Amino acid sequence: MSRYLSGVVVLRSTMSRTKLETLRRFAAVAGAVGAALILGWGAAGALAASSIGAYTTKGAWSFVSAPSLHPPKLATDAPTVTGKLADGDFLLANFPNIGASGPMTGEGGPLIVDQRLQPVWFEPVGIDVLSADLQQESYLGQPVLVWWQGVVTRTGGTTSGEVVIVDQHYRRLATLTAKAPWVISLHDAVISGADIWVTVYRDVRDQNLAAYGGPHKGTVYDAGVQEYDLATGRLLYTWDALNPGRTPNVSLAESEQPAYGLSATGGVWDAYHLNSVQVLPGNEILVSMRNTWAAYLIDTMTGKIVWELGGKHSSFSFARGAAFQWQHDVQLLAGGEVSLFDDGCCKRLRSGSFTRPNGSSQGMLLRLDLAKRRVSLTAAYPHRPTFNTALLGSMQVLPDGNALVGWGAVPYFTEYARSGRRLLDVVFPRKDQSYRALFTSTWVGTPYYPPSGAVRKARGRTTIYASWNGATQVAGWEVLGGASVHDLAVVGKGRRTGFETAIALKKGGYSVFEVRALDARNNVLGTSKPF
Repeated sequence: MSRYLSGVVVLRSTMSRTKLETLRRFAAVAGAVGAALILGWGAAGALAASSIGAYTTKGAWSFVSAPSLHPPKLATDAPTVTGKLADGDFLLANFPNIGASGPMTGEGGPLIVDQRLQPVWFEPVGIDVLSADLQQESYLGQPVLVWWQGVVTRTGGTTSGEVVIVDQHYRRLATLTAKAPWVISLHDAVISGADIWVTVYRDVRDQNLAAYGGPHKGTVYDAGVQEYDLATGRLLYTWDALNPGRTPNVSLAESEQPAYGLSATGGVWDAYHLNSVQVLPGNEILVSMRNTWAAYLIDTMTGKIVWELGGKHSSFSFARGAAFQWQHDVQLLAGGEVSLFDDGCCKRLRSGSFTRPNGSSQGMLLRLDLAKRRVSLTAAYPHRPTFNTALLGSMQVLPDGNALVGWGAVPYFTEYARSGRRLLDVVFPRKDQSYRALFTSTWVGTPYYPPSGAVRKARGRTTIYASWNGATQVAGWEVLGGASVHDLAVVGKGRRTGFETAIALKKGGYSVFEVRALDARNNVLGTSKPF
């Protein structure tokens, strides 16, 4: 038996108490916030910049050697099948459910965690902005991290946004903002060679929306993608759905979300909601539009749509179980497969309430038969008990065949075996969430800054704490101690036990310390400043 809360989330009576309470908190605010983010209504009710990322350290990580870092503590909500997990780390960027009351648990920012959910790297963005969509990409042949940060109103409109790129040493390589009137949305950013493709939107006013349930003069969010030269910030290419003043590239009639509730003086219709872009060979891109239930393969030389997957004018027919609605994160894979996150939820009615979900949310793996223009289902990864995610979400096929599903506004992510067996189920605390949950098995972080160390003395015992934010090759630590910085010798050792390692010294009496990070062969990777 299921229960439907606030028109957004289906809850099963067999849920654990932790999961039930988490989703009840989400459901209590999802109606208002979901409407704003689905429809993009207005910019009224902006959060004060000073409160947008307010947080509490209760329930967050705190470190003696890194006192300025407080990432959220994640927890598992089901038994973990550790031996079957893919070998690597998870890429997240926690930000608050902006409609929920109270502070976040821990600071917001891009976050890498390992299989034990220990932080590997964390970059707090402060309380004035939100962060989202941490991804690992390649820039000029070198691995980099990319994420979005910006300001979002309480009603879900993005007032400003930028994409940040850092190298393996966590040095900032570039920060990109869009050329006005366009604003970079939090949805996606993809580097291709020396260029970056970003999802963008702009307001287009004085549109006759009467045929779609709106006013004769209304405002539409025109969704698009843009290509920029990353080194110079020069705009190279724009493709947009509305194409105002000319024939639309995607008709407003394709939207599954009518323009209810808008007026000539307020409100913006999010008819398209473009939420992912993939750069493909042959001058083609693949974009996903949530509110048309479709993905579009676009020839960037002509701007024409090559084919449409899903939606009202699909180029393909769908076998049983292969259809999707309100989707995110559509990616074309090798061998003619497509991965995506099927939100399956939800249309807003004229009354302001939501319809029931079209189906439970799930990660999906589809197979495209281009010759027969036929789509079949290869694999589906629903949650048990079922989730219905109205916002956000991701699906990634991992190198070993596992699948990683990020549940977006339902604050979970889950790793599955190829067979569909659940291997790991992770929940965020309180009002934290992550737009995507992604995986990397190749990130090697070598920070440009030194390790951090601290000492605590109590009851005649001395304990040294060591950490190095972002360093991925540390296997152990050496402690150096002495009467002065000129008189240091090794006085303790310990294997790395997590983000921070505590090493108890056998004897005290030292005035100054340093810690050395060691790799698996006991080579010195870095040395802290004296403390």
